[in-house]
Amino acid sequence: MKIFIISVMIIITATLATASEQGESAGARNVATAKSFMDNLLSDSAQAKALTHQDFSFIFMGRTRISNQPYDQDSYFEVWLPEVVADLIPNGFRKLEVLDAIGDAHGVALIAEGDADGVNGLYDNQYVFIFKFKEGKIISLREYSSDLLVATRLYKQKLVADD
Repeated sequence: MKIFIISVMIIITATLATASEQGESAGARNVATAKSFMDNLLSDSAQAKALTHQDFSFIFMGRTRISNQPYDQDSYFEVWLPEVVADLIPNGFRKLEVLDAIGDAHGVALIAEGDADGVNGLYDNQYVFIFKFKEGKIISLREYSSDLLVATRLYKQKLVADD
Protein backbone atom coordinates (compact mmCIF):
# COMPACT_ATOMS: atom_id res chain seq x y z
CA MET A 1 0.00 0.00 0.00
CA LYS A 2 2.86 2.38 0.84
CA ILE A 3 4.42 1.72 -2.54
CA PHE A 4 1.11 2.50 -4.25
CA ILE A 5 0.69 5.79 -2.35
CA ILE A 6 4.28 6.82 -3.06
CA SER A 7 3.83 5.94 -6.75
CA VAL A 8 0.65 8.01 -6.97
CA MET A 9 2.35 10.95 -5.25
CA ILE A 10 5.28 10.77 -7.70
CA ILE A 11 2.90 10.70 -10.67
CA ILE A 12 0.90 13.68 -9.32
CA THR A 13 4.08 15.67 -8.62
CA ALA A 14 5.46 14.94 -12.09
CA THR A 15 2.15 15.87 -13.72
CA LEU A 16 1.95 19.18 -11.83
CA ALA A 17 5.56 20.02 -12.66
CA THR A 18 4.96 19.30 -16.35
CA ALA A 19 1.78 21.41 -16.38
CA SER A 20 3.63 24.25 -14.67
CA GLU A 21 6.48 24.09 -17.19
CA GLN A 22 4.02 24.05 -20.09
CA GLY A 23 2.22 27.09 -18.66
CA GLU A 24 5.52 28.92 -18.24
CA SER A 25 6.60 28.13 -21.81
CA ALA A 26 3.21 29.21 -23.17
CA GLY A 27 3.58 32.43 -21.17
CA ALA A 28 7.08 33.00 -22.57
CA ARG A 29 5.82 32.33 -26.12
CA ASN A 30 2.94 34.77 -25.63
CA VAL A 31 5.28 37.47 -24.30
CA ALA A 32 7.58 36.94 -27.30
CA THR A 33 4.60 37.14 -29.69
CA ALA A 34 3.30 40.35 -28.07
CA LYS A 35 6.76 41.94 -28.25
CA SER A 36 7.15 40.88 -31.88
CA PHE A 37 3.74 42.41 -32.63
CA MET A 38 4.86 45.72 -31.12
CA ASP A 39 8.26 45.60 -32.84
CA ASN A 40 6.62 45.13 -36.24
CA LEU A 41 3.49 47.22 -35.77
CA LEU A 42 4.85 50.47 -37.19
CA SER A 43 7.42 49.07 -39.63
CA ASP A 44 5.90 45.86 -41.00
CA SER A 45 2.16 45.74 -40.36
CA ALA A 46 1.78 42.58 -42.49
CA GLN A 47 4.09 40.74 -40.07
CA ALA A 48 2.16 42.15 -37.09
CA LYS A 49 -1.15 41.13 -38.68
CA ALA A 50 0.16 37.57 -39.17
CA LEU A 51 0.43 37.31 -35.36
CA THR A 52 -3.27 38.03 -34.87
CA HIS A 53 -6.16 35.57 -34.78
CA GLN A 54 -8.83 35.86 -37.49
CA ASP A 55 -11.29 36.91 -34.74
CA PHE A 56 -8.94 39.65 -33.45
CA SER A 57 -10.47 42.69 -31.78
CA PHE A 58 -8.95 45.99 -30.66
CA ILE A 59 -10.23 48.79 -28.43
CA PHE A 60 -8.40 51.99 -27.49
CA MET A 61 -9.60 52.42 -23.93
CA GLY A 62 -10.37 55.75 -22.30
CA ARG A 63 -12.55 58.85 -22.47
CA THR A 64 -11.56 60.49 -25.75
CA ARG A 65 -13.06 60.82 -29.21
CA ILE A 66 -11.24 57.74 -30.45
CA SER A 67 -11.86 55.59 -27.38
CA ASN A 68 -14.07 52.54 -26.89
CA GLN A 69 -14.76 51.87 -30.57
CA PRO A 70 -14.16 48.23 -31.48
CA TYR A 71 -12.03 47.32 -34.48
CA ASP A 72 -11.71 43.87 -36.01
CA GLN A 73 -8.59 42.48 -37.66
CA ASP A 74 -9.16 44.21 -41.01
CA SER A 75 -10.33 47.57 -39.67
CA TYR A 76 -7.46 47.72 -37.16
CA PHE A 77 -4.85 47.42 -39.91
CA GLU A 78 -6.79 49.24 -42.65
CA VAL A 79 -8.48 52.03 -40.67
CA TRP A 80 -7.06 52.45 -37.14
CA LEU A 81 -3.35 52.48 -38.01
CA PRO A 82 -3.30 54.23 -41.43
CA GLU A 83 -6.15 56.66 -40.82
CA VAL A 84 -6.81 57.35 -37.14
CA VAL A 85 -3.24 57.12 -35.83
CA ALA A 86 -1.59 58.57 -38.94
CA ASP A 87 -3.91 61.62 -38.96
CA LEU A 88 -3.12 62.41 -35.32
CA ILE A 89 0.62 61.65 -35.53
CA PRO A 90 1.45 62.67 -39.12
CA ASN A 91 5.22 62.16 -38.84
CA GLY A 92 4.88 58.80 -37.10
CA PHE A 93 6.46 57.64 -33.87
CA ARG A 94 10.16 58.25 -33.30
CA LYS A 95 10.05 55.58 -30.64
CA LEU A 96 7.64 52.96 -29.38
CA GLU A 97 9.59 50.92 -26.85
CA VAL A 98 8.47 48.03 -24.66
CA LEU A 99 9.77 48.64 -21.13
CA ASP A 100 8.36 45.62 -19.30
CA ALA A 101 6.22 42.55 -19.90
CA ILE A 102 4.41 39.92 -17.91
CA GLY A 103 2.43 37.04 -19.32
CA ASP A 104 0.98 33.59 -18.95
CA ALA A 105 -0.75 31.04 -21.16
CA HIS A 106 -3.82 33.27 -21.54
CA GLY A 107 -2.52 36.81 -21.87
CA VAL A 108 0.24 39.39 -21.73
CA ALA A 109 0.57 42.92 -20.35
CA LEU A 110 3.20 45.14 -21.95
CA ILE A 111 4.26 48.50 -20.57
CA ALA A 112 5.53 50.75 -23.34
CA GLU A 113 6.63 54.29 -23.95
CA GLY A 114 6.13 56.27 -27.12
CA ASP A 115 7.66 59.44 -28.48
CA ALA A 116 6.18 61.44 -31.36
CA ASP A 117 4.98 64.84 -32.44
CA GLY A 118 1.21 65.06 -32.31
CA VAL A 119 -0.79 67.63 -34.24
CA ASN A 120 -0.52 69.94 -31.20
CA GLY A 121 2.97 69.31 -29.84
CA LEU A 122 5.14 66.67 -28.20
CA TYR A 123 3.29 63.40 -27.62
CA ASP A 124 5.37 61.28 -25.26
CA ASN A 125 2.77 58.95 -23.84
CA GLN A 126 3.09 55.83 -21.72
CA TYR A 127 0.98 52.78 -22.47
CA VAL A 128 -0.24 49.49 -21.15
CA PHE A 129 -1.22 46.98 -23.82
CA ILE A 130 -3.30 43.99 -22.71
CA PHE A 131 -3.12 41.03 -25.09
CA LYS A 132 -5.33 37.94 -24.91
CA PHE A 133 -4.42 34.80 -26.85
CA LYS A 134 -6.28 32.00 -28.59
CA GLU A 135 -4.65 29.16 -30.50
CA GLY A 136 -1.25 30.84 -30.13
CA LYS A 137 -2.38 34.07 -31.77
CA ILE A 138 -3.47 37.47 -30.45
CA ILE A 139 -7.26 37.47 -30.23
CA SER A 140 -7.74 40.78 -28.45
CA LEU A 141 -5.76 43.90 -27.70
CA ARG A 142 -6.73 46.70 -25.33
CA GLU A 143 -4.62 49.85 -25.30
CA TYR A 144 -4.51 52.15 -22.26
CA SER A 145 -2.76 55.54 -22.25
CA SER A 146 -3.06 59.06 -20.86
CA ASP A 147 -6.37 60.59 -21.93
CA LEU A 148 -4.94 64.00 -21.00
CA LEU A 149 -2.14 63.74 -23.56
CA VAL A 150 -4.49 62.40 -26.23
CA ALA A 151 -6.93 65.27 -25.66
CA THR A 152 -4.38 68.08 -25.47
CA ARG A 153 -1.66 66.94 -27.88
CA LEU A 154 -3.75 65.16 -30.48
CA TYR A 155 -7.07 67.04 -30.35
CA LYS A 156 -5.91 70.54 -29.34
CA GLN A 157 -8.27 70.61 -26.37
CA LYS A 158 -7.46 73.12 -23.64
CA LEU A 159 -7.40 72.45 -19.93
CA VAL A 160 -9.98 74.59 -18.15
CA ALA A 161 -10.48 74.99 -14.42
CA ASP A 162 -13.70 73.49 -13.19
CA ASP A 163 -15.25 76.11 -10.88
